Amino acid sequence: MCAGRLSESRALLAAADSARAGTATVVLVQGPPGVGKTTLVRQFLAGLSDFTVLDSTATPSPAPSDVGCLSRLLHRATVRVPDRSPAGEPSARAAKNSTAVPSGPRALRELLDTSEAAPWALFVDDAQWADSPSLKALLEAAREGGPLCLVLAARHSHGWDEEVLRALHTVAPLTHIGLAELAEAEAAALVGTALGELADDVLTRRLVLRSGGHPLYLRSLLDGHGAARPGGPSRPALPASVVRRQLTGLPSEGVAALEALAVLGGSATVPALSTVLGAPDCTSALDPLVHEEFITRTDAQVPTVAIRHGVFRDALYDTLPAARRRALHVAAVDAVDERQGLAHRVAAAETVDVRLAADLLETATRELAEGGLLHAARTLLSAASLSHADDHRTDHLLYGAVRLLFWAGADAELARHGHAVVTRRPCPWRDEALGLAEFAAGRLTSARRLLDQAQESLRAAHPGQRAVVRTELALVHAILGQGEATRRHADQALRPAPPADEAGLYDSVGRRRETDPAVPRSAPGGAADAGPPPGGAPDVCAQAPYVVVPPGLRQAARALAAYGTALRHGPGAGLDLLAGLPEDADRIGEEDLPALTVRGILRLADAQLPSATTDLTMVTARRRSTGARLLGTSASVHLAMCHLLGGDWNRAAREVATALDDEQGRCFDAPALWSLRSVLDAFRGDDTAAEAALRQAQHLARPLDFGGPQYHTAMARAMRARARGDHRGVVDALQMLAERSAHSERVRIVSMSWLPFLAESLVSCGLADLARAAMEELTSTGDASNPHLRVADAWLDGRTAEASGAHEDALGRYTEAVGLLGPGRDIPLVRGLLEISRGRVSAALGRAGSATAHFDSAEDLFTRLGARPFLEECRAERRACAPERGGAPALDHLLTGREREVARLVGLGCTNREIADELTLSVKTIEYHLRSVFVKLGMRSRRELRRRVQEAGGGDGHR
Repeated sequence: MCAGRLSESRALLAAADSARAGTATVVLVQGPPGVGKTTLVRQFLAGLSDFTVLDSTATPSPAPSDVGCLSRLLHRATVRVPDRSPAGEPSARAAKNSTAVPSGPRALRELLDTSEAAPWALFVDDAQWADSPSLKALLEAAREGGPLCLVLAARHSHGWDEEVLRALHTVAPLTHIGLAELAEAEAAALVGTALGELADDVLTRRLVLRSGGHPLYLRSLLDGHGAARPGGPSRPALPASVVRRQLTGLPSEGVAALEALAVLGGSATVPALSTVLGAPDCTSALDPLVHEEFITRTDAQVPTVAIRHGVFRDALYDTLPAARRRALHVAAVDAVDERQGLAHRVAAAETVDVRLAADLLETATRELAEGGLLHAARTLLSAASLSHADDHRTDHLLYGAVRLLFWAGADAELARHGHAVVTRRPCPWRDEALGLAEFAAGRLTSARRLLDQAQESLRAAHPGQRAVVRTELALVHAILGQGEATRRHADQALRPAPPADEAGLYDSVGRRRETDPAVPRSAPGGAADAGPPPGGAPDVCAQAPYVVVPPGLRQAARALAAYGTALRHGPGAGLDLLAGLPEDADRIGEEDLPALTVRGILRLADAQLPSATTDLTMVTARRRSTGARLLGTSASVHLAMCHLLGGDWNRAAREVATALDDEQGRCFDAPALWSLRSVLDAFRGDDTAAEAALRQAQHLARPLDFGGPQYHTAMARAMRARARGDHRGVVDALQMLAERSAHSERVRIVSMSWLPFLAESLVSCGLADLARAAMEELTSTGDASNPHLRVADAWLDGRTAEASGAHEDALGRYTEAVGLLGPGRDIPLVRGLLEISRGRVSAALGRAGSATAHFDSAEDLFTRLGARPFLEECRAERRACAPERGGAPALDHLLTGREREVARLVGLGCTNREIADELTLSVKTIEYHLRSVFVKLGMRSRRELRRRVQEAGGGDGHR
């Protein structure tokens, strides 16, 4: 299938129409390898049922023969005769006699002249390698005219001589089609067709970015699209045959340069590449690669080259023979810096190399000291791969790497190494590593069990080891919403450190020394002490197991202790434990980022929106830092919530999009982010997009074995229902959360954002008693002084009073609720809904002026937010409350103040220009207000509006 290419297909069809009309046409299709030239043309030819088609593929040859390409076209090409042979099969005549079609320029002309009135389509693929006599003969045939469509597909025209180029540009008409990578919309359409409902726009954006829009590479990514999901393969590869075909025609020096560049990671300076190739200067070998668009070249002071597409680089690297790959890696060691050189040494290693493993361990020590958890983890994995597989110390290198991947928030990468942990010998460290792998896969119940086993078995282990496992347990319990267990394990992790002399036996990587008395040892010669084979080099890694203690351990435990306290006793209690955390960004270290994240989350729950936004913004500004990774994208989720509640919906949408594009995150982050996106789409009135985002959130939450993501998806379902005015849908979605309030501590933190909507909807559905019970439950277990909780309580009282006809009491409670939404804790959407309620009860009390003011305030709020569903709801309420006058609703109750002024001046007979001058506004603004007036009043003409205004008494008087 040829994706997109609509304009190119139309150009080919136009050329075919010209040939049918008797005018010969030439089409030159050009583009880089694999961009879809052949697919496009063959798809076009397949639709020419009334043409006789000859097609052939040119091949590179060191000594091309005269008219070799033409001879192949006439003698060996596929011939399709209308009404006699199916597409792509030889005609009966050609099948019986391979010499039935003669060769040479004259033979071509005779063949075309003997056509039985059917037009001809001649196609030469890879025409950049076609010999000049053949090209000139084909172009000459086109110049002579007749029902002929000649199509040449070529990467470029660099090898064609001047005569061919002159002939090409003198034939008429010539259609030139230049194929490049697919446009973003075309690439997205291809992804959507291939993946169906799985093709969310985040995955689509990743695939398009990775492929650069190149059709061939995009399809290869789609074939292995699991790479874009947690636990998927690291990268898909093009088939070796495809890679080698793309390299056809390149000089051997160019192929060697491409291979070396692939080994160097896809980009390098020209001097470094020359070093790997063992050449003084490889510039001449690069020219064909630039012409063929395999690479880009930057002509800076030190020239740099890069393979254009990462997918091709990966595939080329994978197709290299093992010996060739190792040789290039060895050569690369001297062309790069020490760190990169170590990576090339690892890639070049064939067997166990304990000395190299020792070097890697030292490198991991430095990386960990510098805060590079992810680099250190990968280095430890490399060290494990070069150590003896049956050595228990190799196991500990793997366990240390898994631990660092967890603390770096790299769940997708961690999940790929879970299978390696399963094969190791049973021990507490294996239990921990398996638990972390289960966590990465979203199986937190299983992770909790395994980590519990590990910490029970590690009571006599190194204190740092125990503290790490207990902090990991605290995080699991925090995500599960279990405050008491979270606080208990975090407190245990924070217990006083061991004496300095004992602690000094462990370095930053936790290298355990032989003199450590706390380490239980196997009997000499036992399996656990098995070392390298006799005669091997001394194994530095074999001295003892390793205890990897990530940086910021105590600060992370402290943050989790505060969160656990908040789950049990409300956000205020948790914030008290973080009172010593600096407010100034300059005083926040990387190790403080987990605590800063938790403080931001708790401040949001405590209705401190500005300070919560400040905290979480500081964290997201350093989202690439190691310290920000332990809690995944929690900071982004809650920052987006801050912006959503605070009324800055554009910033909320940007934060969600940025976080979704972040490939390093926890498995439970994506459902929360997609749920927020659904809410934003619903509030803006795009219900189709809201439904799609909610469906994606539910799809991603389904494999997870704990209830946390269901809170987010339930909130999204409820808010989508509320945007549609479906109060029963709100109750159905949120009642589950309210019912779980007695046994799920999570509700104490997450309920403040949705509780007002639940109270409103329960009363609207005639379930005020349930609303009151839910409020009393939350008030008794949470912080009764929380402003948002008090808003929900006042709103509930107001709706209950209004339902019973006590409008004065209802107005008082609604007014109290609005007052609670003061500076620093305002939720514009909630305030707008409260203003609708105040307008409604004011109208019921006969206070028309107050009702108008409240409805105006609500409309202004919803207009600024871009909340179309709520704006329409407000206008419907205004119309329903408007008293009848003269058979028509009173204008004062339907229009905003500005709209009333415009309508009054229309009633006086003013033009738009005169109204604009009178009100000091632009004509376009007046037109906008008039359109709004027409919609609200259900009118279609200015004359009708003028009559309505005059009937209402608004057309009398002066300007």
